[in-house]
Amino acid sequence: MKKIVSLAVMTFSCLSALHAGWVFGDGFSFQIAPMDPLFQENRAYPFSNTTSFSMLFSPEDFEYLPTDFLVSKGDDGGYALLPFDDVDTSHNSYWNLKAATNLGLLRFSYRNYISVEMYIHGGLNSVFANYGGTNVLGFDGMYGLGATAQIMGQLTIRFGFHHFSGHWGDEMLAKFNERNDRSSYHTLTEYTRNNSLLLDIAYQPVKYFRVMAEFELPQQTSWIRPYAHIPDGVNTPSYNHPLVGHIGEQEGFYAPRADYPDFYKAWRIGLGAELMYPVEGVGEAYLSYDVQFHQDGKIDYIGKIAYNPDKPWDIEHTVALGFQFEETPDSPSFAIQLTYHDGRFPLLNFFYQKSRYFGVGLVASF
Repeated sequence: MKKIVSLAVMTFSCLSALHAGWVFGDGFSFQIAPMDPLFQENRAYPFSNTTSFSMLFSPEDFEYLPTDFLVSKGDDGGYALLPFDDVDTSHNSYWNLKAATNLGLLRFSYRNYISVEMYIHGGLNSVFANYGGTNVLGFDGMYGLGATAQIMGQLTIRFGFHHFSGHWGDEMLAKFNERNDRSSYHTLTEYTRNNSLLLDIAYQPVKYFRVMAEFELPQQTSWIRPYAHIPDGVNTPSYNHPLVGHIGEQEGFYAPRADYPDFYKAWRIGLGAELMYPVEGVGEAYLSYDVQFHQDGKIDYIGKIAYNPDKPWDIEHTVALGFQFEETPDSPSFAIQLTYHDGRFPLLNFFYQKSRYFGVGLVASF
């Protein structure tokens, strides 16, 4: 992952300097590093590829406050929650810092009928405690690459691959190690979706309204964590070994796992809509809604590991209200945004943690 992130940073820097375009006869045009990518991600999606700095406020309810790590117990008992912090309902405020970008690389267009573009996106997402000290709870890496097509300026389709990987914060790891004996668990649990297939579709029939859908599917040869989330039939990218056995051994699970149904693939599906109201010479107000569906929510993992047909998919709802100021030659477009979220805590490794929060912050699109 380090090599890919380094390559992405170098690419972003080079493209910023190379921005150029040419127009040919009969309406054909070609651009290097267009300023705005064809596919505009949902501004309410917590993991959109934008740069933002926000303060989050959760209810004073321990149900929505992360104080435990999910650890594997191995064959002795599935997974369990072990504390890294005291339960204190006044510890309900966080800083969310995200540094990410969504860039077009090369764009070919024919008049206003069709445009095709290569894209790259990625960045880091982190959450810090805003009580006492500012210890980091964790950070996430994400990146992707693919192609986008836009038809008549209304229908946009993006296809490529997408990577997610969660990492624990060092201060919280230190606190966790002070509280828990190493013999009480096998491994800490991490969330990974390595180079999943990604399909996005957006339709904007009028200037002030658009809808979108996103479908993310892990590949049959991929790295997926935790063990409980792995669909049957997935193999490791190296040596092509069954991933269930490979990750299972790392997390302490050696006994055969009960089969999951064939239709379980660890899907992530997102749906959204946005309303925009332009203010001439200033920018635009917007109201965005995003809902995420996680098929891995159907897996039981506390105490035992099994696919549960009676459990629903995990569902997340996010609403964002903001005002985005116009982009200038000297600065990127930025917005002031208010957010309400009901779903998972906004760090990948905390996928098991229920979360509700209000957020206020600044968002910049590069």
